[in-house]
Amino acid sequence: MKRLGWLVVAAALVTGACGDDGPARDAEGNITETGDVSVFSLQTGDCFDDPAAQQTQVDQVTVVPCSQPHDNEIFYSFDLPDGDFPGQDSISTASATECLGDRFTTYVGITYDESALDVFPVTPTAASWAEGDRTVYCAAFNLDLAKLTGSVEGTNR
Repeated sequence: MKRLGWLVVAAALVTGACGDDGPARDAEGNITETGDVSVFSLQTGDCFDDPAAQQTQVDQVTVVPCSQPHDNEIFYSFDLPDGDFPGQDSISTASATECLGDRFTTYVGITYDESALDVFPVTPTAASWAEGDRTVYCAAFNLDLAKLTGSVEGTNR
């Protein structure tokens, strides 16, 4: 039953407010160097590793060129509507709707239920929401937790 893990993992990687200049990228926007960057620098197609320790709030992640072994890949991001913090349950529901449906299928090339990949959302916390954070990042990873090599885009995995 692959689908229970993503909510547990999501709690370990949630955004906090932090800024930087972003990762080094080539002309096509692909990450070219491994390094620590703000979670807010992530874009669709970016690959990154899990934080070294379980944390409830993560400001930075280590990005990796997708051609190198990595833990996760961002396949979609979206913004939640402005207003009061909706609560983690509401954010989790919106994240599941957006991350597990057509966006996954379009990016990977196979439905979530058929896939050997699992998904977790990187979501705003109450603290980051108060600072204007509304972005949810949908990340794919290997169900068996093995490192990915190359992009998962169009792999039908």
